Amino acid sequence: MPTLNLGIVAHVDAGKTTLTERLLFETGVTTSIGRVDHGNTITDALERQRGITIRSAVVAFTVRRIDGGDVKVNLIDTPGHSDFVAEVERALAVLDGAVLVVSAVEGVQAQTRVLIRILERLQIPFLIFANKIDRLGATYDDTMAAIRDAVTGDAVALTRPINLGSRSATVTLPTGPGFVDELVERLAEYDDQVLRQYVDGAQQLTQPEALAALERLSASGDLHPVYFGSALTGTGVAEVLDGLSRYLPAGTASADEPLHASVFKIERGPAGHRVAFARLFTGALAARDSVVYHHRSAAGSLVRHEGRVTSVSTFTSGATTAASPARAGEIAKVVGLSEVEIGDQLGRWAPAKGGRHFAPPGLEAVVLARDPADRPALFDALRQLSQQDPLIDARLDGIDQELTVSLYGEVQKEVLGTRLATEFGVEADFLPTQTVYIERPAGVGGAVKIIGSPDNPDLATVGLRIEPGPVGSGIAYQREVELGGLLLSFHTAIEETVPATLEKGLYGWRVTDCIVTLTPSGYWAPVSAAGDFRRLTAIVLRDALRHAGTTVCAPVSEFEAEFPATAISQVLKKLHAAGAIPRPPKLRAERCRITGAIPTDQVHTFEQRLPDLTQGEGFFSSRPAGYEPVHGPPPARAMSGAGRAARRPT
Repeated sequence: MPTLNLGIVAHVDAGKTTLTERLLFETGVTTSIGRVDHGNTITDALERQRGITIRSAVVAFTVRRIDGGDVKVNLIDTPGHSDFVAEVERALAVLDGAVLVVSAVEGVQAQTRVLIRILERLQIPFLIFANKIDRLGATYDDTMAAIRDAVTGDAVALTRPINLGSRSATVTLPTGPGFVDELVERLAEYDDQVLRQYVDGAQQLTQPEALAALERLSASGDLHPVYFGSALTGTGVAEVLDGLSRYLPAGTASADEPLHASVFKIERGPAGHRVAFARLFTGALAARDSVVYHHRSAAGSLVRHEGRVTSVSTFTSGATTAASPARAGEIAKVVGLSEVEIGDQLGRWAPAKGGRHFAPPGLEAVVLARDPADRPALFDALRQLSQQDPLIDARLDGIDQELTVSLYGEVQKEVLGTRLATEFGVEADFLPTQTVYIERPAGVGGAVKIIGSPDNPDLATVGLRIEPGPVGSGIAYQREVELGGLLLSFHTAIEETVPATLEKGLYGWRVTDCIVTLTPSGYWAPVSAAGDFRRLTAIVLRDALRHAGTTVCAPVSEFEAEFPATAISQVLKKLHAAGAIPRPPKLRAERCRITGAIPTDQVHTFEQRLPDLTQGEGFFSSRPAGYEPVHGPPPARAMSGAGRAARRPT
């Protein structure tokens, strides 16, 4: 049976989880329909409590194809809140296709546009579900116009809503010459064969022929089918199920090829062991198989591990799994690989599947155990949570070795606190969230040093050059010397020391987006040791960095605010006060929409003020968008917790 690995993605509160529950009900997996606001969905207790999806969940169901065969669907319900974009990124990397949920009331929103760009970049075909047609304010023309404006290709509605904005709203399937003409006109933009028939006019396409052409163009990502409906009432969901098997291609990889799989999620089993969720792109995997797997280190080098799989299970119906070998196209839960991490690839390494598409967290906070005796347990709990989400990056930071985590926002911090208490039994407080700046080389700098002793004047020689790299590239290490000029252990010592040294730049922040090149090098056999090269590399790289200089950069976020037009002056005033750079406002009826960039450390404060500015009718969302140079005196990072001592935990 072919397998379709399907993602449901959307802006927060557009209805992803509700659609998931409805799909499971319609396909017979469940006998009742859960609702997030009622606390009875298939998601975990924390997600039900907060009313948002926090971690990606995998469930399975089967749909019937138009040719009579069946397709197994592994559905991944991903988070929509911007604080959990890392979960979304990991899920997208293993998909065959996606359903993008858009509210027919609010239209295309900030996170929707981000997800569209990522889906297009990863060449993942997707269809669109325009949800909430039973809600007051739902539109057809405005929603379709916003969708077509947001996608790179085009979109065509395959259902039309009736009685929009009322409880009696339903959908109908368009048909007839008028619909075929509209469809063919849009197909002709992307299909040469359709274009020739359209221009010649000698042989008009029938509706089945036009829909067959749409299948090809949907699979290539040029055209996106749009279905209107309501996940809450079930209207239009049957048509979506038909569209899944018709317009989204199931995986066709061969199980006879060598193993290649990608790990996108880690959980802890009852005994504390790691359970890896892996998508198999090629090959097969069974219990007792010996597996090679690869991990990308902080320095960008590949680390190779070997392990023996103790158990493999695949999804059968809903969240239920059964112990069985996994084949290409399936998602498997894998136990036995003790060193496996999120982002690892089993079997061979494919560079195209090892990249990131969202900016890293721009905030951090120190975590304190309420009972000082719980500090070791707190550190162990944070270490386990970092395995499930590496971007949390729990670490001992500064001279005082404070427990510190990286964050996207305040909601994520609250969720971490709840998980520490409920899953690990550790009560913890967070100091106020701090901005995490970065440093980028301002120019090119180099240095060469030799260390030795009276008996061995040239014990070790290291020369390094540092220069700016592309924005978002991280740290790239390369050599201008022959690999055989040093022992391999000495090369390894230098390469491993580079990222460790760049953890603290001239102002105390992590240095990134740079290229470090090894220039002259030498050693004295057999006296030189790897430790000599580690010490010398740190000294030389600091000197080279001082010659290059650095620019301190602050994290920024893209934002979208929507509110009553009468509040525009107050909102703009507060945006400017927060250091935001808004784009020209867009007016729609009595509502106003503003997008732009805002310093990440001002997001939470502005979000809290917006309800007062708009009488509770404002909406605000944001997403991390990288870093921009700081204007004015560059902030320096405190190297100990002394400056934090006066702050109260939040």
